[in-house]
This record gives sequence, C-alpha cells and structure tokens, in this order.
Amino acid sequence: MKWVDTFILAVQLLTRFPIKKEVAVKDETLTDGVIFWPVIGLITGAIQVAVYVLLEQLMPRPAAVVFTVLVQLLINGGFHLDGLCDTADGLFSARTRERMLEIMKDSRIGTNGVIAAVFDILLKIVLLNQLVHPMIPILLMPVAGKMIQGILIYQAIYARRDGLGHAYIGKIDFRTLIISTAVGVVITGATLAFSGSLWLILIPFICLAAAFGFRRYIESRLGGMTGDTLGAGSEVTEILFLVLINIADTFMLI
Repeated sequence: MKWVDTFILAVQLLTRFPIKKEVAVKDETLTDGVIFWPVIGLITGAIQVAVYVLLEQLMPRPAAVVFTVLVQLLINGGFHLDGLCDTADGLFSARTRERMLEIMKDSRIGTNGVIAAVFDILLKIVLLNQLVHPMIPILLMPVAGKMIQGILIYQAIYARRDGLGHAYIGKIDFRTLIISTAVGVVITGATLAFSGSLWLILIPFICLAAAFGFRRYIESRLGGMTGDTLGAGSEVTEILFLVLINIADTFMLI
C-alpha cells in the first residue's frame, strides 16, 4: 500500500487526472515518488499516441500533431511549461540573483516567458511534423522530460527558502536517483533501439548529459535549483529529445 500511495501522490502532483484518493503527504512519500516520474511520463505519452492515432484518421496530419501536443498540456495542466516561462522571465531579466528569483515567483508571465512558451510549443509541433512516423517520439518525449529530474534534484541546493520545489530539491537519496534515471533510460533506450538502430540508445544518455549541463548553468545564475527550473529542465529536454530524433531520422537510423 505504501508504494501505491506513493504512486498516486506522484500522479496527483504531475497530472490533472481526477484521482480523489486522499494520501498522507509525507517527505518520504514525496521523494520516493520521483521513482515513478518516468512511468507517469510513459502514461502521458501513451495517451498522446492514442489521441494522435485517432485524430490522424479524422483530420490533416499537422492538425493531429497540434492537438496531440495540446493534450500533453491538458494532462499536466501546463505545469512544466509554467516553470519554463517563469525561468525565462527570471534568467533573461538581466537582474541580480535575488531579483531574478523574485521575478520567477511572480504569477504573472512576462515577455520572455511568452517567447519561451511560444517557441517551446512551436518547436514540438514542427519537429514532430517533420517525422514520417512520429508515434514513438510522441510516446517517449514525456519520458525523456521526466527521466532527467533526478539529475536536477539530487544533492542540489534549493535557491529559495520556501516553495513546492523545497520538498524535492536536494532531498532524494542516491537510490532514488539511480532507479528513476534507470527506469527512464531503459524505457527510452530499449524502445528506440527496438524501433530503429542500436545507435539510438545513445539519445537518453545525451539528454542526461545535457541535463547536467543545464543544472550547472542554472546553479551558476541562481545559486541553486527551484521548482520552476525543474519544469524548465523537463521542457528543454523534451525539445532536445525531438531534435536528436530528427537528426537520427535524417541519417535514416529510425
């Protein structure tokens, strides 16, 4: 029952699925739930694939891709996209560290946030439309965005005194890091290798390396990580994943 509650709490955090079961919110339950984040990404991707397959029969393919990307936002409530917007507003404000953190905490979205959101959504639509067979990338894109979270969280410093990210950042243990990352890598790497060239197994590792670089950059600017930067990391990784898939497609590895 403990792991069921842990999974349910993770689903309630990362999605808008109407699960009304009350689960006691404990620090251990929250941090252990990170293990399930790539699985929740897989569930999200599976729903998106189902929507894409259905809509492709009813409308032009580009429109089906647009609605498929929209479905992801509906599932997670724009949770990660909001983090990307806030992060962009803060980092590109050319202010002090303290002021950047204040801007990121503001619920209003500024110009940089809007630009980040537009480019994020457009890039996903364009990159998916470039692929002849986008179903595997649609399935795995949310997994990629979740599997790198352990890299961003483990032994990280929380840049604020309070906030949602405080429950996770710097709080997961090494075991959770390894399991969460391994689950994401196995799901992503095995599926890609099965659907194309064995070289595709490198893609999740490239995403993990990029996530480490993203963390170092954020820490150099903000002095630590926040919940917003975790969301931004997820969105950036999803874009990187699609870019790598398109490169692989160009070289006929898929």
